[in-house]
Amino acid sequence: MVLLSGIWEAIGRLIKSNTYFILLAALVLIVLGAAYAGKIYMATGTETLVFKDTQIYKDIDYYNEHFQSTTFLILITSDDVLDPLVLEAMDDMDRQIRANPKVANVTGLHTLVQQAYLKANGTDDIPSNRADIGRLVAPYAEAFSFIMPNEHHAIMTVELLGTVEEKDEPAILDDIKRAIQWSPMPPGTSAVVTGKTAMMLEIQKQMMSSTTVMMASAVIFMVLALWLTFGHAGWRLLPLPIVLVGIIYTAGTMGLTGIPLTMVSMAVFPIMIGLGVEYAIQFHNRMMEELNSGKDPGDAVVSTVRNIAPPVFYSMMTTCLGFTSILQSPIPMIYDFGRMCIIGIVVCFLTALFLLTSVLYTMARAGRVKKRQGSGPRGLERAIGLIAEGTTKRPAVVVIALLAMVVGYSLDPLVGVEVDSSTYVPQDLPSVVLFRTLNAIVGYKTNDMAVQIKGPDIMSADTIRWIDDLETYERQNNQDVLSVSSIASLLKQHNNGTLPDTSAAIIGVAERIPEERMKLYVDDFYTTGVVRMTLKDHTTNMLIDNLERIQRDLEFYPPHAGTSASLGGESQVTLMMFNSMTSDRLKMTAYSGLCVLICLLLVYRGDWVKAVVPVIAVIIVTGLSCMVMFLLHMTYTPLLVTLGALTIGIGIDFSILHMERYYEEKAKGLPPAEAMRIATGKIGNAIFSSASTVTAGFGALAMSSFPILSNFGLITIIDFLLALGSAFMIMPPLLVTLDTWNSNRIARRREAAA
Repeated sequence: MVLLSGIWEAIGRLIKSNTYFILLAALVLIVLGAAYAGKIYMATGTETLVFKDTQIYKDIDYYNEHFQSTTFLILITSDDVLDPLVLEAMDDMDRQIRANPKVANVTGLHTLVQQAYLKANGTDDIPSNRADIGRLVAPYAEAFSFIMPNEHHAIMTVELLGTVEEKDEPAILDDIKRAIQWSPMPPGTSAVVTGKTAMMLEIQKQMMSSTTVMMASAVIFMVLALWLTFGHAGWRLLPLPIVLVGIIYTAGTMGLTGIPLTMVSMAVFPIMIGLGVEYAIQFHNRMMEELNSGKDPGDAVVSTVRNIAPPVFYSMMTTCLGFTSILQSPIPMIYDFGRMCIIGIVVCFLTALFLLTSVLYTMARAGRVKKRQGSGPRGLERAIGLIAEGTTKRPAVVVIALLAMVVGYSLDPLVGVEVDSSTYVPQDLPSVVLFRTLNAIVGYKTNDMAVQIKGPDIMSADTIRWIDDLETYERQNNQDVLSVSSIASLLKQHNNGTLPDTSAAIIGVAERIPEERMKLYVDDFYTTGVVRMTLKDHTTNMLIDNLERIQRDLEFYPPHAGTSASLGGESQVTLMMFNSMTSDRLKMTAYSGLCVLICLLLVYRGDWVKAVVPVIAVIIVTGLSCMVMFLLHMTYTPLLVTLGALTIGIGIDFSILHMERYYEEKAKGLPPAEAMRIATGKIGNAIFSSASTVTAGFGALAMSSFPILSNFGLITIIDFLLALGSAFMIMPPLLVTLDTWNSNRIARRREAAA
C-alpha cells in the first residue's frame, strides 16, 4: 500500500508540474475524438445478433445469400384493386422500380393477372374490362390471398439482389418511394412502402435522432443534479464539461475500433455521462476540501490525487471487472455494450484524474476558485449521517435485506424474456404503424421459420423423401403450422401431385421448374436446401416452444447419414438469443460478483472484511432488482439481461467510497461507530451528488422513445436508488459489526500469542 501511495503521489506531482501540457494534449485528443466519432455507423442486422466467426453466422449468411433476399412491400389501397386503371398504374410503377439494377424482381397483383392472361390467351396483357379480370383471378383466389387480401388492398413485393449490402438499402428505398411519387395513381388510390425492411431502416434513422435527444436530456438533468446537490463546491457545474470531453474520447474510440451503434449500445453514452460525472465529482469534492483546509493549489493537487485517486481507481476497476461478465455474452450487441462501457469508464476516470485536476489547479492558481472556511455539514449531510448512525445500531436490517434478496432471486424465473425486436422500438413510428396495418389487412401476423438441410446431394431420392415426410408430419401434427413448402412440394406441383421416386426422375422434373422457383428451396450446387414454414404468431414463450418442438422433431427423425438438418435463418438466431438471455443473465451476475470479490481481495491484500462487505451490499440490490422487475411486470430484453452486472459494477462504487472514508477516519483513532458517523457526514454529500448524476444519466434513458431503453432506464434508476440506500443503510451496520468482530478476534489472537 505504501508503494501504491507513492505512485499516486508521483502522479499528483506530475499533474502539478505538467498542467499546460496536459491541457494541450486534451485539446488535441478532443479534435481527434470528434473526427473519429463521425465514423460511427448504425447496425440492426444479423451481425448484431451473431458473431461473424461462428458457424451459426456462416450458416445464416449462406441462407440469406441463397434463399432469403431483402424485400420491400408496397401496400396499394383503392376502392377496387381489380380496376384496370389500378393494375396499369401498378405495372407502370413496376417498370420504374425494375430500372434500378439492384432490384431482382417485382411481383404483385398485376404480374399474376398478366401470367393468368398469358396462360389463357398467349399474351401477358392486362385486360381492359373489370369483369374479365375478375374471371381470371377467381380460380386463383387462394393463391392470391396474400397479394390481394381483399378487393380494397393489394401488396407488391420488391425483391433485391442477394449481393446488395445493408448500407445500400436506404438509397434503394428512396428510389422506390420516388417511383411511387412519379407513378400516376387513379383517384382514390394510394401506395406506401411497408414491410420489415422498410421498418428497420426507419428505426435506424430514429436511433440516431434518439441518441441526440438522450444526450441533450442527460446534459440538462446533469446540470439540475449538480446545481441542486453539489452547491457546496465552487464551480459546481465544472464536472459536466469535463465528462463531455470524456464522452468525445469514448465516441472517437468507438468510431476508430469500428464498434457499431445498436439498440443496446445506444445506452452507453447516457451511462458514461452519469459515471464520468461521478468520478469527476469525487476529485472535485476532495480538491475543494483540500483548498478549504488552507493548502496552496500545488499541495492541494498532490494531496487530492494521493487521497481520493486510490478509492476512485478501485471503484473504477471493480466497475470494469463487473462489466467483464457482459463480455461473456454470445450476442454481439450485448458484447459491444459491455466493451464500450469498459472503455468509457477508463476514459472518464483518466479524464477526471488528469484534466479536471489540471483545470482546478490552473483556476486555483489564478484565484478563480473560492475557498470556504469552516463549512460544517449541511442539512443533507446531517440527514445522511443520522440514517447511517441509526442503522449502525440495528444490525438486524442486514438480515432483513438478505431475506428480501433471497425472495427476489426466487421470483426471477417468473420474469419473462422478450426476443421480438419489433417490441423494442417506438410503436408510433409511421413504419411500425404501417407494418401493423399490413398485418391487420392480411388478417394475421405470422412468423416465418425455415429448416436448413445440408448434404452432398439434396436432390437425391432419399433426401427428397425425407423432406416430404418432414413436411407432411409438421403439417398434420403441428396445429401452429399454417403452411409448409419445400423442394418436395415443388416437385409434386410439377409432377401431377406425385413425388418422383428416383434421382433421375427428380432431376427430370426439376429441369421443367423455373429457375427462380427452384432457388427458393435449393442452392445452385444442390448441397443446401430449405423447408419453409409459416407459423401462427404467439407470445415469445409459445414461439420458443414451437421452435424447440421442431428442433426435437429433427433430432427424433434425422435425415440419412451424411446429411444434416437444423433450424435456419432468423429461427436459429431467435432460439439462440432466448437461450442466452434465459441462462446467461444470472451467470453474468454471479461472474461479476466473483470478479469484483477477487479484485478487492487482491487490492486489500486478503482483508476479507474490506472485500466482502461492499460485495454483499450490492449483491443484495441485485436480488431486490429481480423483485422489482417481477412487481412491475417487466420482461428481460438484450439490454436488461446486463442489469445484474451493471448494478454490481456501478452500484459498488458507493459502498467502496463510503468504506474507504470510514477506514480513513478510523485510522485517526476514532471508535468504529464514531468513525462511521463522521465518514458518512464528510463523504455523504459527494456520494449523494454522484448518485444523483448517475440517476440523471439513466433518467435520460427512461425518457427515450425506444421501450428497450426506457424500461432499462427506469429499472436502473430504481436499482441505483437501492444501491445508494444500501451504501448508507445496509453497509454501515454490516461493516461496523464485521470490522469490530474481526478487530477483536485479531486482538485476542495477539494477546494469546504474547
